[in-house]
Amino acid sequence: MNDATVSAQPSSNYRQGIIYALIGSVLFSIKPVLIKLAYAVGGDATAIMSLRAASSLPLYIAMLLWLCRDPDQRSKVRRYGWQAALVGVLGYYFASLLDILALEFISAQLERLLIFLFPSFVVAISWIFLKETPRKGTFICILLGYLGVAMIVVHDFQSFGSQVWLGSIMAIASALVFAIYLVLSKKVIGKMGAQLFTSLGMGSAGVVIMMQHQVQGADFGAMSNELVLIGVAMGIFCTVLPSYFIAAAMARLTPSTLSLTSNIGPAITALFAIILLDETFTVFHGIGMCLVVYAVVRMNKKD
Repeated sequence: MNDATVSAQPSSNYRQGIIYALIGSVLFSIKPVLIKLAYAVGGDATAIMSLRAASSLPLYIAMLLWLCRDPDQRSKVRRYGWQAALVGVLGYYFASLLDILALEFISAQLERLLIFLFPSFVVAISWIFLKETPRKGTFICILLGYLGVAMIVVHDFQSFGSQVWLGSIMAIASALVFAIYLVLSKKVIGKMGAQLFTSLGMGSAGVVIMMQHQVQGADFGAMSNELVLIGVAMGIFCTVLPSYFIAAAMARLTPSTLSLTSNIGPAITALFAIILLDETFTVFHGIGMCLVVYAVVRMNKKD
């Protein structure tokens, strides 16, 4: 193998990781719009999470069983399965619950911008605990991002009232939990591989959600056809597919790089929110979005 081949391999993995991260980001960015639609047809947080888990859990279990045909994969499950389960529950149960609850009080556009601030948490966690020195100008970019979000929060306060603050706090908490998930998952994915980690982690989160469904006595039969259809679409297109894309990207990228490639997210959410939810898009939303996206792009710019 010549030097050109050796040097081309990491570059190829990096490009694949970026592509996978972008696809996952687009699919995840449609989720808040579907959640708002689910609320509009009578859903609540428990119903939305239950439908999402019920439609995605069989696929994760099927993938897990298929992967475990290999004795080496079964060995990895025995050694690292509990780690994948805990990290998965953290990222796709607690973060998702906070996210869904937040959307009851804030617009889809504001929610996506608040969630989109998770790179700043990843940078901070990586700096404090992993000793990864932030690039020059990172903290100025973070400040610009929060300034952009603040503009939209102040504007939406006039439309949604004081509940905007409650929803915003929940969304920020969700972003923090998801950032912790990204940092923790990198090491576990390195041990297990992206597909095995995703199947076990997401499957574990789905089991916890279905347990909550049983405890709270939610009834699928009492849900409208519209709500069920939205929940199934969310489970497949906004959960299963993007989770595998993001995990595949994580196997090829660092947590910081992965978190900073999702700059397309707010624009995708805004587009669908305007078309499907008839949300307003004012000059405040435009400036705020530009500031947030610019901040993330600048943080992701290589030295």
